[in-house]
Amino acid sequence: MNSTSIEKLLSHRKAKPKGMPGDVVEAKRRAELSQMIAHDYMRFEHLRDMIFHLVTAHALDEHEVISTHPDMAPLLLEMERFGLIHTANSDKVKIDSRARRYLSGGWLEELAWLASQEAGADEAVFSQVLAWEYEGFRGENEIDLIMRKGGRLALVSCKALKSELDVNDRKLRNKLMDAVYETDSLVDHFGKHGDRVALVVSTGLHDELRHVPRYQALMGKAAVLNVHMIPLEEIVWDRLVHAMHALLD
Repeated sequence: MNSTSIEKLLSHRKAKPKGMPGDVVEAKRRAELSQMIAHDYMRFEHLRDMIFHLVTAHALDEHEVISTHPDMAPLLLEMERFGLIHTANSDKVKIDSRARRYLSGGWLEELAWLASQEAGADEAVFSQVLAWEYEGFRGENEIDLIMRKGGRLALVSCKALKSELDVNDRKLRNKLMDAVYETDSLVDHFGKHGDRVALVVSTGLHDELRHVPRYQALMGKAAVLNVHMIPLEEIVWDRLVHAMHALLD
């Protein structure tokens, strides 16, 4: 085992990978689609929700969706090209559990991993379950992305949530705050001095017209906990690669 591998570094934290991580071949294969989703997440979000609803109701007709929402045709056709949706009977479309996982948020984990490669990580895995033991207690956690640069780790949590942050949407605000605490716990549990943690989230957190955060308490708490925030505005490819590079630097 390489003395500075992710597995070796985790062993010093009484943790070890369990099972297989995310499929890097598949992530590379649909890299173009993952980048496309990030670039136009608000449109994808609407299309995804419509697909999930109509598939559940056994009423998804691809041609009807395209004729009703022509602006969504490129995304829908790309999903079909990558085998995420396919025709079952006549023009009705269905999706399987693996496709549902990707559309629900797996795409963001894959995109983050792809960006880690571009940013120069020495090693990176995504969707990796870690088994751990501490003072006689045992458990498991799935880490969305683990990156290594030299002998230092960066632990990243990815959350595909609503794109728009409404000031009155208490549920979303609570989810975001919980995600910050959850991300901070990763470095407490698996990290050491010098390791970093980040939260990649598909919610817009910057008011780019007024140049202020949309959720002051969230950004303040993240700063106190030293959780690097990578919101919707920064998941477009070049900016995401830059953010990953900053984590590794």
